[in-house]
Amino acid sequence: MLATSPLTQVGSSMMTIGGMFAFLGFSIFDSGLLALGNIFLVFGFFTFLGMLRSKSILLERKNLKFTAFLAAGIIIVLTGRPRAGILVQSFGLYYLLKSFLYMPIQFVRTWLRI
Repeated sequence: MLATSPLTQVGSSMMTIGGMFAFLGFSIFDSGLLALGNIFLVFGFFTFLGMLRSKSILLERKNLKFTAFLAAGIIIVLTGRPRAGILVQSFGLYYLLKSFLYMPIQFVRTWLRI
């Protein structure tokens, strides 16, 4: 088993709880649950990765536009417009995580020898 720090464990737990709240809020379009999920996800992300790594990922020059979309989506959800906020957040998250999603897909391809 991998050795992880307590902060990493707390961050992964917060992101899991946030994901569950966000999924539930997305399922029934409840802005309160979405806002709670967003708060847990953001704090969990920063706790899991640490401030310096999180800052370097989100504030890279090529990612600034998509970080702004993600932040705008969170603000839109917090102001009570869940559908519009979900759309804006989805756009920002897709482009922020697009480069990270390539690695697990390649791992699965090599593992399955596709």
